[in-house]
Amino acid sequence: MEKNSMKKNIERYQLFLKISIIIYVLYISLSVCHEKILLADDLAMVYEYRSISQSYFSFICSFLDSSTMAARPVSGSFTGTLLFASQYNESAYWLGLFFFPLSLLVIYILAQKILSVQLASLITLLYACSMIGTSIQFSIIMLNSNLATIFFCLSIYILYFHKNIFLSSLLFIASVFSYEIFLPLLFLHLFLIKENKKRITFIIITLGIIIIFRKIIQPVIFVNSYQRDEIDKVFNLKRVIQISLYSAKLFFRDIFSGIFKSISNYKKLNFFEWILVIIVPSLVYKIFCDYDFKSQRKRFEKLFLISAIAIVCGMSIFLFSSYIPTLFGFDNRNLGAVRLFFTIFIISAAILLAVKVNIGNKVVASFFAISASVFMITNISVKNSWIYANHFNHELFSKLKTTLDENHIIGGEIGLDYDIFNELKTNPNFTFREPVFYYNWEAPMLSKMNGINPEKIRVCNVERKKDCKIIFTYKNGKIIRLK
Repeated sequence: MEKNSMKKNIERYQLFLKISIIIYVLYISLSVCHEKILLADDLAMVYEYRSISQSYFSFICSFLDSSTMAARPVSGSFTGTLLFASQYNESAYWLGLFFFPLSLLVIYILAQKILSVQLASLITLLYACSMIGTSIQFSIIMLNSNLATIFFCLSIYILYFHKNIFLSSLLFIASVFSYEIFLPLLFLHLFLIKENKKRITFIIITLGIIIIFRKIIQPVIFVNSYQRDEIDKVFNLKRVIQISLYSAKLFFRDIFSGIFKSISNYKKLNFFEWILVIIVPSLVYKIFCDYDFKSQRKRFEKLFLISAIAIVCGMSIFLFSSYIPTLFGFDNRNLGAVRLFFTIFIISAAILLAVKVNIGNKVVASFFAISASVFMITNISVKNSWIYANHFNHELFSKLKTTLDENHIIGGEIGLDYDIFNELKTNPNFTFREPVFYYNWEAPMLSKMNGINPEKIRVCNVERKKDCKIIFTYKNGKIIRLK
């Protein structure tokens, strides 16, 4: 009777946790939607395709024929569809944010099938609140990363439970053609396939289609095709060392720096957010305080090893590109795969350590509860930072508009200087140096949204273009003309 009662209580806690996670995730996504946050590449994308005169099919074809989308036709089709729909209702573009909750659902289903309902909920929660690759949660254009995650998880699901090599291969290819972040994780499929012949078949199908498309079909179909992989960089020892150092900095310094900043901003959490931060970790503790970890030790050892290797493989994509691993700004957008397996790594490492040292379940449950609390506070802080960055951009351009009117400037090239790097480092409202106005391609949309005619006045960031004839500086909330 007592065991049945305990089981019912855990099931009840589990149900409440699921509901709480859904409420939390939707709250974060809807907050971003409500604020209509447009930062970084989203600004350029929306401005470039603000008016579409083509039919849907013609537009998608022309949209994919670009340096950024030609290599990613799957996610490009989804992004193009949202842009096309936004000409009828501008809010349609923000629907792209909900690919992140959709990816959480797929992650949960996969984790539930392989592990347990309890661990699936924990993985989903910590992944949803992870401080790694925050752009994939708050930037619409990064639906490509979320699609890559969805297709990757589905490919694992099909392979693990249905042993369908061909369908799993197609889903993995769809993941790569959405975003390349999971390409180095091909080893995981090979690990799950037990027969050598099937492994070879999987490799031939998967890599064959990817290589044929990238090297033969893509350049033929798309005029503006661009080969994004730079294989020669992997032989650059100096760059390999640089990537290694940046990766170490990311895991051993930047994560904790972001957490510290987030906790320092705890007063900015509203009442509803505090309720969630209290309830969710409490439910996590209740669920895991009597969970049987010891009987699944071997499974956690495998998870620990696989996730550790997956993190290394996930970071290896930087060896084949010009990007560097970072948690900051919009440049953290390539870390979707690392975000997923880092979450699994933390959980499996904590459980293994607890089992080996023979720590009680309540200690493990407390660790998970505290982790959930810290992750949630950090995630909410990042959400607030993205909202702040959006407001910062609009305030910057709104005040520039006022100053331009006062100076009777109706055309020309305008330089705007506001010491961006110092602002990002010293302003406590930024958690991971969220993307404020930096690249000149962001300016036209910001200008348009704040009453400046981008066809007559071209606003440039002085950091990107120093030779502007007219320069204004923004300091202490005021725009001052320098020349």
